[in-house]
Amino acid sequence: MHPRRYETLIMLAPNLPAEEMDAFKEKVNTIMETGGGKPVSFEDWGRRRLSYPVKKEMFGHYLLYDFQGSPELSSELERNLKLDERVFKYLTLVLDKKFTDEDLAAAKENLLAEAARREAEKAKAREAAEARLSEGNDDDDEGDDDDASGEEE
Repeated sequence: MHPRRYETLIMLAPNLPAEEMDAFKEKVNTIMETGGGKPVSFEDWGRRRLSYPVKKEMFGHYLLYDFQGSPELSSELERNLKLDERVFKYLTLVLDKKFTDEDLAAAKENLLAEAARREAEKAKAREAAEARLSEGNDDDDEGDDDDASGEEE
C-alpha cells in the first residue's frame, strides 16, 4: 500500500498550561514516528474563538498537522485523540492517496518557497510603510516651519 498524505486539525482545551501543550505535541509526534509517519508541516494556530460552545468553552486551541503515513497510522492517531481528555474535537482528511517520498520532498520545498515569498512581501511592506512615515515626517516638519514663519509676520 502506498503512503498517503493526511491533514489533521485538532482542537484542544483553551487553557492548557505550556507544559501540557508541549507534552501533547510530543505525544502526537511520538505516535507519528512510531507509526512510520513523516511530517510535511505543523502549524500552531493558537487560541481562537468558537462560533458555539464546546464543552462549555467559547475558545479552543488549534493545532494543524500535515503528514505522510499509512491508514493504520491515521487510525492509531485518531484512537489516541479520542481517548485524550484535552482534545475537544479533531478532523483528519486524506489529501493525497499516493504520496511518495519525492512528493514529500517537493511539498516541503514548496512550503519553504511560500514562506520565503511571504517573508519577502512582509519586508517589502515594512519598507514601504517606513518610507511613507519618513515622507510624512518630512512634510510635517516643512509645514511646521511655514506655520511658524506665518505666525511671526
